[in-house]
Amino acid sequence: MNIGFDLGANAPSAVFALHTAVAVVFLYLAGLNAANGETIGLALYLAMAGMIAAVGVLAARIVSRR
Repeated sequence: MNIGFDLGANAPSAVFALHTAVAVVFLYLAGLNAANGETIGLALYLAMAGMIAAVGVLAARIVSRR
């Protein structure tokens, strides 16, 4: 899958990795909400994780062009 930049030891990869790490934290929180049966919390945390990961891809593409 072409995401607009090459993964490796460079600044765009670091930006993407940072956003992915934060998104994983929100996925963990979503899992906790799912285990407790809280569907609204699950939906909110899943949405936040998805948006943070998407912003990571976009920010990495912007950084790679500079």
